Amino acid sequence: MSMESKRPIELWKYSGILLIATGVIHTAVGIALGGEYLWEILNDGLFDALGDDAHRNFAFWFLAMGIILIILGHVLHHYISREQKPVPRFIGYYFLGLSVVGCIIVPVSGFWLFIPQALIIIFAKRNDV
Repeated sequence: MSMESKRPIELWKYSGILLIATGVIHTAVGIALGGEYLWEILNDGLFDALGDDAHRNFAFWFLAMGIILIILGHVLHHYISREQKPVPRFIGYYFLGLSVVGCIIVPVSGFWLFIPQALIIIFAKRNDV
């Protein structure tokens, strides 16, 4: 096979999968860091089990945001699979804005994971532009 016959990898096709992976990592880290607090929430019967406890709130929102990222990743993957084109560029700009603000507010975090994902969406080759 010659070099000319190889097609470049179109990373935008993996935008949804990358976001799903980010959500899975987020969820796993949330369970690893806040597992004991999640068990406390379950043991207290779930209903109104967070209260003012910062650790429980952290663990719950870490887990919830990971699941939301997985859901959003599935939505993007479904769109890409169905339409066979990149997701709209504005989604990349939203991710970029969120990640830049997140990196400023919480420099030691996973917000930096959104930067390459945002750039893949923003700079995807589009036939309509």
